[in-house]
Amino acid sequence: MTEKTATEASNDFFLEFRTRRKAIDDEISQSADLHKNNLTQHFTSILKQINDLEKDLTKATEYIPSYDERQFSLQLKELSDRLETTKTALTPKPKFSFKSRKKMTTGDNDKTTTTVSIPSKTMVPEGDQVLTDATVFIKDKAEQVICIKDHLQRDKERKSMDILLSGLNNCIIDLEDELVQISAIHVKNLHRCLLYCGNIQGSILIYGLTDSIVYAGCHQLRIHEAHKVDMVLHVTSRPIIEDSDGIQVGCWNLETNQQNLYDKVEDFNWLKKQASPNWRLMDCDRRKLLADLNETKHDKEKLLTVLQELLPKGSTGEVHSP
Repeated sequence: MTEKTATEASNDFFLEFRTRRKAIDDEISQSADLHKNNLTQHFTSILKQINDLEKDLTKATEYIPSYDERQFSLQLKELSDRLETTKTALTPKPKFSFKSRKKMTTGDNDKTTTTVSIPSKTMVPEGDQVLTDATVFIKDKAEQVICIKDHLQRDKERKSMDILLSGLNNCIIDLEDELVQISAIHVKNLHRCLLYCGNIQGSILIYGLTDSIVYAGCHQLRIHEAHKVDMVLHVTSRPIIEDSDGIQVGCWNLETNQQNLYDKVEDFNWLKKQASPNWRLMDCDRRKLLADLNETKHDKEKLLTVLQELLPKGSTGEVHSP
């Protein structure tokens, strides 16, 4: 049996985590319908499921991206908080209780409560920053041409980087650079943008993308809350969309022997056998226009002119060359 790659294992864990989290959430929602005599065992079972899922997440940190780890941890904390809130609401407090007069002590023998650990890193630093030697964060820009090379310290060694993009409007973002190998791209709240991801090692995770065009070659692509987005893709695992619509996908023929599953999109909001109405293949005319646009990307002045015609209408903002 062929061993899974890290990307395949990460994608499988994402699907498993999502299923188990929803099952736990549903059980918490059903708590109010149970007889009070059954609540103690019910809440104990749910807590065990949360703890088991946390343990599996700890094991999975060997191969899942750090951003995914943070999101999974936050979701586990939300489940724990919801369980505690529900338990408090449905379980009446005892009328009488005895308090110990012993003072609280600290020492190796003290018992501690196990809680879901939340990594200290967040995705909201101030300004454009190199968060670590391998992470760059670009946020809150409008009507600009953004090149990754302008945000890096130059050296002779080829670097592997994670790129975080947030709050960009009416921008052209070029993440291709011969001295940078991008391992993962995380996108949050981009509007009317042209995004060149290039061919990257790992995954692209999108939360919030509207009226935009994306060129991307990657192993794993997950898209949440995207609307009216054209994507030219070479992706070696099935792309996943959720809470999205108006997605058009086209083929990007990279010089590689790896398979391209750009047209095998899985829509998590569409469980019927019929094709999802939330995405479709590009027609020939649109594919040709975007192929021509890709050829134009090194001519900034021409690109700026053409782009205004190709991006979906609905914003008066214009992109300006720096």
